[in-house]
Amino acid sequence: METHPQQTLNAKKVLALILGAITIYVAVSFLVNDRFNKLEELTRSLLADQQATLVAIAETTARNGADTVTESVIRDCMLTERSEFDTLLSQLDRGLSYAELTTLERLFGRCGSFYAERKAVMVARLAREIEVYETYVLQLNTVVQDDLSETFEVKEWQALATEEKKQSELFAQLVTAQDKIIVTLLAGSSASSPEIQAILQDAREIQEALFMASKQASDIRAILISL
Repeated sequence: METHPQQTLNAKKVLALILGAITIYVAVSFLVNDRFNKLEELTRSLLADQQATLVAIAETTARNGADTVTESVIRDCMLTERSEFDTLLSQLDRGLSYAELTTLERLFGRCGSFYAERKAVMVARLAREIEVYETYVLQLNTVVQDDLSETFEVKEWQALATEEKKQSELFAQLVTAQDKIIVTLLAGSSASSPEIQAILQDAREIQEALFMASKQASDIRAILISL
């Protein structure tokens, strides 16, 4: 009979421990959930900002333009050189004198690859920013324990980067073909020579591939930017 109060005391201690453990569990769970909620909110905010960045770069790249970062890295030739180069290049089909071809070849080294190089830098920027975007999506997937890649159109952004890269590479090939034409003409070949005709055929095929890649990119971009 004397052990009854002791048993009651022990039972109360056990109950107190259980209640304490439950309280701690609830408190810890609340803190963890609160941190995850804040992390989810932060990640979604980062995704929204990154998506805006992607849209801006995608639109600029689509028109073969450049942002301030790229403009500071890739610079065009002087305005007078650009004007003379564009004029001579546009007259190449009608035939240029040897002196004009020599001038065009000299200017080509300064001006010829500018737009292709600028396009390449913008495409590289787009690819890097898409990688950042993917990282945020993966982080959000972990937080919410779900795959949201489809929701955030990750595959579509990757596809756009692929098509833009194709355009960049084809653009560079077209520039190379133009230079080959000038060099071949300077070497004495006529505009109707087999050598020139072969280069022109290659250039036409490049232009066709460039058109297809541009259309593919345009279709993908229309889906992404309409979101």
